Amino acid sequence: MSVRYHPPLHVTCALARRIERAEIDFCAEAGAIGARSGLASLDVGGGRALFGVAGSPLNKMLGLGVGASVSEADLDAVEAFYAAHKAPAHIELCPLAASDVAPRLSARRFVLQGFENELARALSADVAPLSPLVAGLRVERTTPETDGLWVQVVADGFAAAGAAAPAAPEAISHIRSVMRQFCHPAIARYLVWADRVAAGGGATFVRDSVLGIFGTATLPRFRRRGVQTALVGQALAEAAGHADLAIATTEPGSTSQRTFERLGFGLVYTRAILVKQFPSA
Repeated sequence: MSVRYHPPLHVTCALARRIERAEIDFCAEAGAIGARSGLASLDVGGGRALFGVAGSPLNKMLGLGVGASVSEADLDAVEAFYAAHKAPAHIELCPLAASDVAPRLSARRFVLQGFENELARALSADVAPLSPLVAGLRVERTTPETDGLWVQVVADGFAAAGAAAPAAPEAISHIRSVMRQFCHPAIARYLVWADRVAAGGGATFVRDSVLGIFGTATLPRFRRRGVQTALVGQALAEAAGHADLAIATTEPGSTSQRTFERLGFGLVYTRAILVKQFPSA
């Protein structure tokens, strides 16, 4: 696949709202899997807060204050929502949110825990898959028979990412339980094969003509062989004609970010991750 030039995206509140809504609506779909009492959702202040399974990274809020005002009553409602579920209030705040939101959250003792980069690129209808061009690799969607293998490969890849020592069994078990939430008919899961061995995997969703690529991971012995590149190229090709925008969330400065940038993605904004713990959480 040759990466065609696309002009840098001009980030507006409208674009940010589209990205935030597509991503949180996807999280709602996945977060409902395994939620015994059903997914709890709160729409307030222009954003959406979710709670499904205790300890899930999908329990979060996106879109707060983006193109919308946020009242004190709105912030009270967000805190009450998470306190009622005995979970930390986890807000991923877009920098295009109303300028008064961040200081007001700080005044409420939300703590900055980190940042994440939102990358995006326009998606045209003539993208060809990359997998045939990456020597020795084949990208395939999972089937019900290979979904279990997908969970194992992706979880093991994440558990080994940047680790100086093997992850503890309980940590791997937790990651696998999270990845099982993505075994949903509306989510496309991919395995990347090196000859006959599963080397890595990832997944995608499409909401409101937005393609989201997430959960990409490679087993350590297959790194630096283009596994993520092949997967992302295949996902872009399959979504061409069905989506006009592709997005991905990465750790700032990560290898994943560099891979996406080589495939035409650019940084559109950096979210601040703000968390408030409650005594019972």
